[in-house]
Amino acid sequence: MKKIWNIRKKDEAVSPVIATILMVAITVVLAAVLYVMVIGFGTSGGSTPAGSWNSVAAQTTTTVKLVFGSSTKTIAPMDVKFLLKNNAGTVIATFAFTAAPIAAMTNLTSGTWYCNYNDMNYQGNAVSAGDYLLIGGLTTKTSYTLQVYHIPTDAIMSMTGTSAAWTTP
Repeated sequence: MKKIWNIRKKDEAVSPVIATILMVAITVVLAAVLYVMVIGFGTSGGSTPAGSWNSVAAQTTTTVKLVFGSSTKTIAPMDVKFLLKNNAGTVIATFAFTAAPIAAMTNLTSGTWYCNYNDMNYQGNAVSAGDYLLIGGLTTKTSYTLQVYHIPTDAIMSMTGTSAAWTTP
């Protein structure tokens, strides 16, 4: 019987230098792909919502009422914190929600200041138009500013309408 094909009996393979270079190249490519995939997980996945104030009015010499207007997105209470600044621009108090859904009225405290959040639409899972903050413990004849900080995007929200800046009487 005649053999149609010859079996190659040499035990040669790729040289060790070439094999090492190929393994390093494959490792670098896999690391780069993994890096690109993981870097996407660190982003917030969206833009910072914008909102508005319907009104800002001093209630007494030590309290102020800020009424929310509409916003470009649904804002979950756990996604925001409020930064109370003095006329020098220094943050003197930070108010944030610690549980969701929020109650119809939630009292937040920071040092000697307090903030009552009133959910007028009883949505508990969203800050909506008509809800308001009542901030107290303020010093008379002092200028204040309140900023809304959006935690997922790590940015201050743009709040149009009535400015959230006031001077207590």
